[in-house]
Amino acid sequence: MSKKKKTKVVALKPVQLSAEKYIKTQARLLPIAECIINEDWETAGIANILVARKHKNGNLTIGLFLVDMYCLGPKDVLYEFNLSPEKYDEWKDKLAYGIIACDYVLAHNIIHGAVAYAEDYGFKPHKDFEIAQYILEEDSEDIELIEIKFGVDGMPCFVPGPNDSDHKIQTIINTLNRTAGYGNYTFLGDGDDWDDFDEEDWDDDDEEEDDDDDDDFDEIQAGINELLLDGYEKISAVYDEVLRTDGAREALKQPFIGLKYRLSNDPKETAYMKFDSAAEENEYFRLLNLASVDHEYDLVITGVRKAIAKYTGSAPWYMLWHSALQADRQHDESYRIAEVMYTAFPDYLPAKVSYANMLIDTEEPEGVLAVFNGQPDLGYIYPERKVFNLTEAANYYACMCRYFTAVDNIDSADMYMDAIIKNDLTDQFGIQVAIRELCKAKMKKLGILTDNETDDDD
Repeated sequence: MSKKKKTKVVALKPVQLSAEKYIKTQARLLPIAECIINEDWETAGIANILVARKHKNGNLTIGLFLVDMYCLGPKDVLYEFNLSPEKYDEWKDKLAYGIIACDYVLAHNIIHGAVAYAEDYGFKPHKDFEIAQYILEEDSEDIELIEIKFGVDGMPCFVPGPNDSDHKIQTIINTLNRTAGYGNYTFLGDGDDWDDFDEEDWDDDDEEEDDDDDDDFDEIQAGINELLLDGYEKISAVYDEVLRTDGAREALKQPFIGLKYRLSNDPKETAYMKFDSAAEENEYFRLLNLASVDHEYDLVITGVRKAIAKYTGSAPWYMLWHSALQADRQHDESYRIAEVMYTAFPDYLPAKVSYANMLIDTEEPEGVLAVFNGQPDLGYIYPERKVFNLTEAANYYACMCRYFTAVDNIDSADMYMDAIIKNDLTDQFGIQVAIRELCKAKMKKLGILTDNETDDDD
């Protein structure tokens, strides 16, 4: 009979989990040791949150969440497993100054609320959130719900980071255009602080020093307008004599433009660039408008972005932004703002005009009449209005003149140009473009200019 062999007992080693596996399966079993946040999280638009859980051996596993509360949610996430207390203190020291302890429930609401807000607009949290979320409690009804404000004035507000590439910025803008829609978000392209701009940017002494330069510019501009108008009248006289039909001449003697309303420069009657909001917004708009007159377009463009984030984001801000971009020859960006403004404020006359001019510039004039509801004049487009601002009317007349010139209807273009001249609106911004285009079209008809020849640059 053979002897039984003794079985050797082998001690089983505990399974060593990877850091990621441990966090996903065990981290929520550890007690929360500490939560900290930047003290200014409510006004900065960024919440820098650290959540730490403590192991039995005194080490800590942490999640660090950089939360964009205006738009993108947790845009940067880090996690560290089983840190010694000394290493943990080093991590805390890396955070910006001004950090304070916070209740876990607040941290939870900020992080998960930002995730939900960002997802509404097509943005997912940073890839490491897939692991780091398990350092947080499960997002369930067991967590008290706190109302947290996301976005700016009810809309997402995208502020690019200093290391964001042009491609990344454009990708985010494209996503917002698709999900929020034009005009339903704010883009602060430079990321500067609002406090960088105040009334000191418009020092009274500087205004006095610039007076002479402004006078010189105004005189030069007036001279250009006079020469341009004189040239237009001479070309038109030849065109009228050689090419105008008798029927067209009679039609031009019976204008219908302006019969249902009058024009005024009184701001009390035509406050199309004013606000019903606080005096502070009106004053800041006034200062930026003065800066535009002084050709300080960079200041205006940056200031308007900040104003839209801080105030109402109403139509006049976008009009000022668009005008500054146009004057500064940033045409592609001005077209983007024209689309945003028209989509957000389709009944606002300057928005209609800006969008229609963009269609003409981009050789899509067939869409212009639809912008103005197929109506031929302001009195028909806005039958409830009896008074229009001079600038409003001038820009509309010029736009319609450009439209009819673009579709080769010179007689109709002349009707709107006549309205500009009869109302003495030739010194208004944007009129020169309409005059030059109409002159060019007439010269082509007369054989003075060929299709291969172009006028001077705008």
